[in-house]
Amino acid sequence: VEDMVTPSTCVCRTDEGTLVEGLKEAMLETVIPRGEAERVMVVLGEHAGRLGRILEREPERSRAVVQLQRDEAGRVVTLDYDAICHYVGGHEDD
Repeated sequence: VEDMVTPSTCVCRTDEGTLVEGLKEAMLETVIPRGEAERVMVVLGEHAGRLGRILEREPERSRAVVQLQRDEAGRVVTLDYDAICHYVGGHEDD
C-alpha cells in the first residue's frame, strides 16, 4: 500500500512497480512475513500506522505478538493477522 486516498480506498504498488489506484479493502489480502523478527505495520485498531517487529506467531489463532517500535515502554501487543501487514518501506531511522 503506497497511499490511503480515502478511509476505504488506497493506491498500491505491484511487485513489478506498477501503481494501481482505487483499490478497496475487500480487494486486498494481508501478507504476514515468514521470517523471524520481520517488520510489520499495524493497519487496524488503536495502533494503526505504527511499525513493529513480530516476536512470535500464533497461526492456530491467526494472530501475532508484536513489539511496537518507537514506544518508550517497548510495548508488546497481540494482534490479529488482519490488523498487521508486512512492511517493506524504509526504516524509521532513514
